[in-house]
Amino acid sequence: MAFTFHWRDSGTPLHISLNAGTLTLSFDGRVNLSFDGEGRLVGAFWDEVTYRRALDNRILAKWIDPRWPQRRRRRFLNDDERRSLIERVYTATVDLSTGLLFGQLTPPADAPLVEIQDWLAAVLRWDWAKLEGERHRFHSVYKPVPILPPDQYLSTVLQVTEGCSYNKCTFCTFYRDRAFRIKTGDVLQDHITAVQTFLGEGQSLRKGVFLADANAVIVAQRTLVPMLDAVNAAMPAAQQAGIYAFVSAPDAMHKTSADFAELRARNLRRVYVGVESGHDPLRRFLRKPGNAADVRHAIETIKAGGVAVGLIVMVGVGGERFREVHRRDTLDLLAGVPLGGDDLIYLSPFVAGADAPYVQDAEAANLGRLDENCIEQEMRNFRDRLKPWAQAHEVRVSTYDIREFVY
Repeated sequence: MAFTFHWRDSGTPLHISLNAGTLTLSFDGRVNLSFDGEGRLVGAFWDEVTYRRALDNRILAKWIDPRWPQRRRRRFLNDDERRSLIERVYTATVDLSTGLLFGQLTPPADAPLVEIQDWLAAVLRWDWAKLEGERHRFHSVYKPVPILPPDQYLSTVLQVTEGCSYNKCTFCTFYRDRAFRIKTGDVLQDHITAVQTFLGEGQSLRKGVFLADANAVIVAQRTLVPMLDAVNAAMPAAQQAGIYAFVSAPDAMHKTSADFAELRARNLRRVYVGVESGHDPLRRFLRKPGNAADVRHAIETIKAGGVAVGLIVMVGVGGERFREVHRRDTLDLLAGVPLGGDDLIYLSPFVAGADAPYVQDAEAANLGRLDENCIEQEMRNFRDRLKPWAQAHEVRVSTYDIREFVY
């Protein structure tokens, strides 16, 4: 539902939307503010900058570089910037609520004024101090959630496992802060309850359930099946929009197609495989477990069980030395697996943290780092060469920039 109001003194439009579990306020298109069912700020567009607020109250700012119109910049706000933005947002919402209350806005005839005022009342229960307090609530429920696939950004995350069972890839530092752990029984049920309590009415914004952390599907079938049963029983979103998870190719090979069919019957819709590269020497350099043949076999097994896949390729990894062979062998691998309309291919511009072992390894090996322009060119190369095949197989190809994620 979307409704257009007008300020009586100026005639300026104000658009209010109550769609997809959010309240969105659009001040003549110049400023847009979105809130979840609890009234917490989710996102904002202000002064040509897009802001996304994480559940732990970090805020990521994104904008178009005026020198490079096709290039987006991003950074997390510091504490003073976060507070300033949040106070601006809630001041604007107070002004709107007051305008409605005192008849300064002309409503459309079909506007549900009581529902809108109830939403605004929920929003105005929050301020900087209370939102900052969410940081502590978040960390009592979750370990940091470092990454999700882009189509899962609005899923409810359940950390049925913590960490990564392998945790040796040189390019990845996402889970170096935690030991691998599998939650079962009462511990898992307590986590599900804590997540639901924390999100509250904000669950209406979230579609589907993502089983974190890095490779939850590694869990033995005799343990994983009851896990999925517990998730389905507790969370209607799992049944409505499905369950999703990461899995590495070697871990997937511990299961049969019948195992994946059993998981699909419990609403596991798609798993995401970090292919990274189809060039085996580069995979070894990255200390990525398994080879291209293992990846192919794993995908075939998963697909035979009726579960869709999301395949993630790192574009630019391996630098100039591996540039051509990485592209060639990865495209060959992708073209040789049985993908269809429910599957995704993600092209991820390679970004390595300063503390990633890859950085030192690449310098020592003199790989020749690809700069931003070169990686953009490689993204175009991959897209152009994938496009005919992807269209013929109805496979979606999208960008996956790990710098864009907040939960």
